[in-house]
Amino acid sequence: MHTRWRWVLFGLGIAVAAIGPLAAKDGPWYAYLFGGLWFLMGATVAWRTFNLGTKLTAEGLTSHGLDHQTTVEWCDVQGFEPKRSRNLVLFHTITPAAQLRRGTHVLTELSLLSIKKDFVPRRTAQQVTELEQALAKHRKTCSVCGTQPKALAPPQGIVGRLRARLRELMGGNGDRSIAR
Repeated sequence: MHTRWRWVLFGLGIAVAAIGPLAAKDGPWYAYLFGGLWFLMGATVAWRTFNLGTKLTAEGLTSHGLDHQTTVEWCDVQGFEPKRSRNLVLFHTITPAAQLRRGTHVLTELSLLSIKKDFVPRRTAQQVTELEQALAKHRKTCSVCGTQPKALAPPQGIVGRLRARLRELMGGNGDRSIAR
């Protein structure tokens, strides 16, 4: 899952990388330095955009941004919801967010900017539906967080059952009142 920003950032990175050698051409020593830095910055942005987006794996969600990589395990996710967030520092948009046991993880790399006001909520709702389907698929097969029945205790013989029952009866009062 990725957005068109991946291609916009790739083009921007290539453009900045191309400007670097042009700035260094036939210049003084500092033109070579700054041209090399421009080339390095542009090439880094272009290279990092190849992994930009959210990948659904068997272990969970892997979010790749320009400057970070975050993995959230499926068993930690309780659900998904659309949430308002900031994209590209100052633009507000709607993006899917994973509701975790401890907090929320906003998938900012899936956020959209569009001049069509009805497109962003519809696309975000589609992404939330895809994420919920992937979570439901995980829960069908996971014995930790899913609905699979847990393994039963091995069957005991008559002596084992009698011991367990006696331990239960003779285990003391616990938090029951003595007066009945």
